[in-house]
Amino acid sequence: MEIKLKYGESTQILKLEEKNLLRVLELSTQREKITNPREEIKKVLKNPIGSEPLKEIAEKIKPNNLVIIVEDITRPNPDYREILDSLIEELKIAGISDEKIRFIIAYGTHRQHRAEENKKIYGEALINRFQFIDHNPDADDLISLGKLSTGNELWINKYVAQADFLIATGNIEPHAFAGYGGGRKAILPGVSGRKTITKNHSKVCRRGTEIGKLENNPIHEEMLEAAHRVASTKPFFILNVIRNSTKEIIGIVAGDFEKAFFAGIKIAQSLYSVTVPEKAEVVISSCGGYPKDINLYQSQKTITASAEITKEGGTIVLLAECRDGVGQPVFEKWLRKHHLEEILHKKEEDIEVEGHRAYLTAKILKKCEVIVVSSLAKELVEEMHFSYKKDINEILSYLRKKHGNNFKTYIIPNGAAILPIVK
Repeated sequence: MEIKLKYGESTQILKLEEKNLLRVLELSTQREKITNPREEIKKVLKNPIGSEPLKEIAEKIKPNNLVIIVEDITRPNPDYREILDSLIEELKIAGISDEKIRFIIAYGTHRQHRAEENKKIYGEALINRFQFIDHNPDADDLISLGKLSTGNELWINKYVAQADFLIATGNIEPHAFAGYGGGRKAILPGVSGRKTITKNHSKVCRRGTEIGKLENNPIHEEMLEAAHRVASTKPFFILNVIRNSTKEIIGIVAGDFEKAFFAGIKIAQSLYSVTVPEKAEVVISSCGGYPKDINLYQSQKTITASAEITKEGGTIVLLAECRDGVGQPVFEKWLRKHHLEEILHKKEEDIEVEGHRAYLTAKILKKCEVIVVSSLAKELVEEMHFSYKKDINEILSYLRKKHGNNFKTYIIPNGAAILPIVK
């Protein structure tokens, strides 16, 4: 049998014998895509969750400094310009003129965009019409909103701190250690300082920091507190979407940053959760193509999801183009320069931002082998403790030698947006 798996902006075909396949793990198809996102956005902005309608808020406070937070290229937003156009249209109806609106790109610690990437993501018309500002976690003009209950000082982008109305856009999907992305994550890590992000992400070594888990998750809880701190200084409204495996919108939520986010979580759980009866010897996963496999750092999310259903001593096969290389220098350095045991024995205070994903990866690499099919150099991949194969079908003979001719595998076509659960 032949199974098509996304690789960058193309596909690779896996030729697998039926006896080896346990199941192809697809997202739920119970929810149909929203055929007219513009109309649906209008509806949710007029009937938000836990909040007055957007137009009424804007008319009441008459903001002079409205900031809209947008996600970066690592998130799948093929229709971002349509989403933002709909949002701007509603603000225009409320009497908010263009010069009172600016956009902040929430990179966290990700690399900044090139000019052509901004045009591709947000559209040339919006880029020319509004000011788009790159968040810099190392800027010397970040503003402190004081210490959180955890002792972590909340440093954020000055434009966000100084705004009199804040709107955050984004996607709600499973996240490797924060439980889910979206909502409060626009603040921390989105527009926070590196020191704040580092202390937050260093909690990956604590219990509860898991994919799809929010209850008793210390990273999520601190993110939520950071968002509350910001919301205590100004109205904070969100517009979040939930997407299927082909990046189509199947749900839209808007309103109070916390209440709307949790309403979106319910939709996301029904879409992304996939239950299997047992773990497998082998899990073969694609990240879902570009931009989810833009680099190895982002591809780590797929490794985390795959590890949830891989037996101890098993094998994960990761299909990820990685056109931007490894993606984060600290992540690369940690895995190339340190033994896995060294990484796993690091204390929380020694875990750097970006190194936190090296820690998560090291936990998985101690449990099972991870074979990477990628455009990355073989030497680089192997120095980072992964195995390397040039072609996905070249792997099959190796898997038969390692696990026997009758090895069993799950196939995950969209590993960056799935929540496998063993029951």
